[in-house]
Amino acid sequence: MEHVSWITIFLASIPESFFILLIAITSIGCKVDFKKIFVMSIIEGILFYIYMNYLLLPVDIHSWIVTIILILLVYFFFKIDMQSSFISITFSMILSFLIQYLNLICIYVFGMKYNTLLENEIVRILFFYPSLILLGIIAFVIYKKDIVFYKFYMKKENKDYVIDNKTISTMFLILNFIMIVVFDMYVKVFENDIFSLKEKINLIIVACLFLLLFFVLMIMFRFVDRNIKNKYETILIEKSLEDMKKNINILKKQRHDYLRHMQIISSLLDDNKFDSAKEYIDNLTDYINSEAKYIDTGNTFLNAVISLKEEQSKHRQIEFKTNVKSKIVGLKIPNFEICNIVSNIVDNALDSLDEIEQNNKYVELIIYGDELCYIFKIRNNGNKIEFTDRIFEEGFSTKKGKDRGFGLYIVKQTLEKYKSSIFVDSNKEVTEFSIVIPKY
Repeated sequence: MEHVSWITIFLASIPESFFILLIAITSIGCKVDFKKIFVMSIIEGILFYIYMNYLLLPVDIHSWIVTIILILLVYFFFKIDMQSSFISITFSMILSFLIQYLNLICIYVFGMKYNTLLENEIVRILFFYPSLILLGIIAFVIYKKDIVFYKFYMKKENKDYVIDNKTISTMFLILNFIMIVVFDMYVKVFENDIFSLKEKINLIIVACLFLLLFFVLMIMFRFVDRNIKNKYETILIEKSLEDMKKNINILKKQRHDYLRHMQIISSLLDDNKFDSAKEYIDNLTDYINSEAKYIDTGNTFLNAVISLKEEQSKHRQIEFKTNVKSKIVGLKIPNFEICNIVSNIVDNALDSLDEIEQNNKYVELIIYGDELCYIFKIRNNGNKIEFTDRIFEEGFSTKKGKDRGFGLYIVKQTLEKYKSSIFVDSNKEVTEFSIVIPKY
């Protein structure tokens, strides 16, 4: 068994684990936490030192041991299910294996023997670093570009996903097994130097074919995920159009009621029934203040949305509160977009309140602004949202069923398109969404 010093651990093993974990966490759509990844890398390095120096284990199973350790670390530190942990690490390990093939080519080009590298620790580390640097570059590109190949929160009950987690895990297990076997074979071939350069290049071509198969699978997963998102966007647009139709009907009804009341008042005045006209106006005012409260936000379309949500809240026995402290003038976001944003968040609040049994349920909309921006606050007294750091992630949802987890993601994307922001704060008493829209 080859001895491994702490120099190799700190200069090679820990950096390699860090990059592998960064790729793994990013590629499955999980929020990256560099502190956790760094701690996990150190733990893997320590365990690597222990089993390489003190456990009598065959060198051939080294890759399997590293894979298992990293899977367990992802599972415990990021609280991700075991299948997704396996898929994420397998994805990273396959990339690492393919990159390390370059080392074997370098060894052959420089005319060195593989055993020579094993005997000299410094030389071994130096020849390892080109692949390590390349792995690091790929890791940070994937992180910066937020490249996600597989959603770890994919649910089996979502029938729109044609491939479930078990099938994906099986494919990755087979692919990972092939890559480890091929890599070990390459090491023995270069170590013993029994093949010509042409034969070694042919083996590398075989490895590239596995890489091509690997990326075809990744593209397929992305394609399926994009189809789901597009489908949900269509559903969301249809829902928004339906809401707009209801808003238009409300406006028509309000206009009809307004004209009818004006006709009655005009008729009373024509007949010189001033006292009756005054009484009618007083009664109408009391009715408007108590039953048909009209909220003027400065935006006719948003007024209609609020009226619609008030009606829906009454039917669901939820109080809908509004507090407009600043009229909306010259909003940069199109009317259709802002109505869709407010409607989506209010609907989520109403849905969350429907799931609980309690008195005095409410949703509150507050609109105010200053010289620089408008601020919308939508709060409710429903259950606490446990994963506020992931609530705007694509595909993530606290609700069960299919076609979930894209509404708030689309809301956030829409706001960012107009240089605006959305935040959420949730505790046991209240959940509050805050939308900040610049005026200029």
